[in-house]
Amino acid sequence: MAEMLETASILKAATANSLVIVDELGRGTSTYDGFGLAWAISEHLAKEVRALCLFATHFHELTALSDAIPSVTNLHVDALTSDGSLTLLYRVKPGMAWGRECGHHIGDDGCRS
Repeated sequence: MAEMLETASILKAATANSLVIVDELGRGTSTYDGFGLAWAISEHLAKEVRALCLFATHFHELTALSDAIPSVTNLHVDALTSDGSLTLLYRVKPGMAWGRECGHHIGDDGCRS
């Protein structure tokens, strides 16, 4: 509930001059509900508000927004796996983070491919 109240505040107050940072919106809901919320909110911020927005998500499907909205760009943070260990490289690179899911496994010995 707190997440939705915070999101409502962001949507009401954000302008084209805002920097909006959203992390894992829709987490804790059903997959379809969470994805629907994340898509609608990110689409609104990009199309209507036109705010600069950094949107971290586990919904890989949201990367399709870059096909629908020219101002949307996909970026990912690079990581290296070797011998079962994970090294975060702290480099932001263009494109999607397909093929590896590290977020759920930061506490483990590495990413799963």
